Amino acid sequence: MDIENLVKDIFFEVFPNLSESTFSWNKEQKDYDNWDSFSQLNIITLAEAKFDISFSLDESIEIKSANNLLELIRSHLS
Repeated sequence: MDIENLVKDIFFEVFPNLSESTFSWNKEQKDYDNWDSFSQLNIITLAEAKFDISFSLDESIEIKSANNLLELIRSHLS
């Protein structure tokens, strides 16, 4: 399972204006024009479905970049 590509796919799905050249693992929530509570919910829902995991409320709030999501998924899968 290529976790990195699956996480990128989630971001490309939630943010349709995002491209390979504008994607960054460390780009934070505040750097996205349209990362609102609905986008946050979409990221969480897609990640939980793709990886068959569940995040706690605290974990969900901590997701502020693609890298945060990647690390969180890895912690659930290890």
